[in-house]
Amino acid sequence: MAELKCEFPEGCRLDLWAKVIKAKFIDKQVKVLDTMFCVPDEQVGGKITCIEDIKVKVLQAFEDLQCFNRVKIFIDYEVILFVVVEGEYQIITVTDRYEQSIELDEFDPPLTIEEFRAEIEQSEIILKNWSFDFEIKGNCEDPSNPCNLTTPIKGTCVGLRVFVDIIDKLGKMHDVIVFGELDPEVDF
Repeated sequence: MAELKCEFPEGCRLDLWAKVIKAKFIDKQVKVLDTMFCVPDEQVGGKITCIEDIKVKVLQAFEDLQCFNRVKIFIDYEVILFVVVEGEYQIITVTDRYEQSIELDEFDPPLTIEEFRAEIEQSEIILKNWSFDFEIKGNCEDPSNPCNLTTPIKGTCVGLRVFVDIIDKLGKMHDVIVFGELDPEVDF
């Protein structure tokens, strides 16, 4: 390999701005929703016979770096259920918010209050591996009333649980300077 030499010293300097992760929190398959609800017949045109598919739309995920002793995360999301009613597809949406407080000693590596104050400027929330547990519980108007409604109505009772992996990365932006030069003989 040929020795690299810079004609101009400033041509050998690459100045980068990079986020350095100081600590992270990982919690797998967190239950973010556990609910039972009644879908009125008039909303979807009859009784639900099948839940065909479920999707999640994250409306926003943000954090509050609270009083230098914990991080509180908020996840606003919408669960979209594709259901079958008398052979036709219908869409049902459930909107909810999940909140969780994370103590500094729950991060890897654990942080002290002093480290948190000096080294943390940002938090990044990553949500992945959404999974669902659902069941059609029965008619909302039945005497057993599976949705526990005070006033039974014509509809279908649905039980829904939603799980997700939550990763929260705490970091700080740093200026990184690299000295060097590209080798003109190497193809990229």
